[in-house]
Amino acid sequence: MFAAKSALDRGLDAFERRDWKRARKSLEEALQIEERAVGHYHLGLLYWRGLGGPREVEAGVDCFARAAAQAYPAAQTAYAMALRSGVGAKRDVETARSLFREAAGAGDATAMIELATLSPPDDARYWMLRASEMGSTAAMAFYADMLMARDPTEALAWLYAAAALSGDDAPRKRAAALAREMSAAEIDAAQKAGRGYAKRIQDKGRKQQ
Repeated sequence: MFAAKSALDRGLDAFERRDWKRARKSLEEALQIEERAVGHYHLGLLYWRGLGGPREVEAGVDCFARAAAQAYPAAQTAYAMALRSGVGAKRDVETARSLFREAAGAGDATAMIELATLSPPDDARYWMLRASEMGSTAAMAFYADMLMARDPTEALAWLYAAAALSGDDAPRKRAAALAREMSAAEIDAAQKAGRGYAKRIQDKGRKQQ
């Protein structure tokens, strides 16, 4: 006989189904019983975005802060973004940078992208490459921009990888525009490298499932 699901599990299941109202109610109930970082983070998203009820930005930031205090990487990133922008919290770029660094060190790709925007060029390239290797197609586009002047073939390779992984038109169009300025040999090298990057990322993803 299966045990009944907890309010937290019901809330997370409802969130996954995009049943925002039920998710909000269940997570609020769950957090009255037990403080859990994953619950605070997901409830924070509902408050922040106004899903399942009125938008409550400050309440959302408070949830992110509670989960971040428990070293929950996605919440550290969300709280840092609020601190960086000053939306829902007093603006504090240095604390935001520290939180982005912690979350990036824990493997959060969004934190890596945000940290890159607050870093000097060499550090920025390092974090954007890390996020790209984790499969973030947004990072791949940013990384391609960083590489454009110094290594256009490598930039094109990452655009090809982003197009292969996302299926979106934007990286494909950018790749086509860049390719018009390059030789056939450079395009061939970029296509080969891009396929290799995409395959490694896909293989890594399958192993982690």
